[in-house]
Amino acid sequence: MKTIAVTGGTGFVGRALCKALLARGCAVRVITRRKPAAALEGAAYAEADFADKESLRRALEGADAAVHLAAALFCRSREQFMRANAEGTANLAAAAGEVPTLKKLVYISSLAAGGPSSADRPRTEAEPEAPVSYYGQSKLAGEKAARGFANGPAVILRPPIVYGKKDSGLSKIAEWVRKGVMVNAGSAGGRFSFIYVDDLVNAIIDALETSKFDGGTFYVCEDRSYEWREFITLLAAGMGVKMPVMLSLPPAAVCAVGWLYETVSALAGAEPVMNRDKAREASAPNWTCSPALWEKTAAGARWTPLEEGIRKTFS
Repeated sequence: MKTIAVTGGTGFVGRALCKALLARGCAVRVITRRKPAAALEGAAYAEADFADKESLRRALEGADAAVHLAAALFCRSREQFMRANAEGTANLAAAAGEVPTLKKLVYISSLAAGGPSSADRPRTEAEPEAPVSYYGQSKLAGEKAARGFANGPAVILRPPIVYGKKDSGLSKIAEWVRKGVMVNAGSAGGRFSFIYVDDLVNAIIDALETSKFDGGTFYVCEDRSYEWREFITLLAAGMGVKMPVMLSLPPAAVCAVGWLYETVSALAGAEPVMNRDKAREASAPNWTCSPALWEKTAAGARWTPLEEGIRKTFS
């Protein structure tokens, strides 16, 4: 029985991954800052500090592979993003390199590390990276750190928008749809790529279990894109509510909203659900990518269409 260490295993994607690995007969060890109140049955937990390489080494001891999902999404400065997503990944990769049994590292990056796409074609792995946000820059730096893993291959996956049941991001969008109003992300005609959580979990498991992806960087997503309005239309239909009024805000207004969220959340001592960094991403209208390299390497892939995925999410 292989032991798979999973960072971020208490999160949306991580918990789904851990359940799938347990179902396949793997031993799962969730590496976390603190054990959650609602532990996943069958999983083991190891506490570690991502700023402390030695605590990470102890947590990884005896594992056969590691999946690094843990990341900071809403920070208030570039330094905070880099500390969490770049330095934390570097510490994990270094610690993993000191565990003799650990032979593979799968790093979950983001389309944000590559940057937005052009209006006429999705982003591919052959294009130079051009992240527009601090988050994207920190994830790209994390990719470089992951490639420094010394014991074996690293595989890097760059998903776009991930959605599914119990996803906090989709839940927040759904709340506004129920209220009857929604803001266009980017321009009204901007296009986006999506991946259903089960498809991402399957891609991670494929990367763990086969050697064909070793050393590669891959965009993974449904093989078509959607306008934001089309996404919201499908979302409203899947929720069984009326289509909301769609509002377009200029980039300056989106940035002001991000600043307001940062300020209010700082006063409340909470993590912001929107910030100026996300506003920078929103100013780029197209966030699409192509799964063609993954499909070619995998010799085929089946992606959940957005309409089907939304239906599963709200069923």
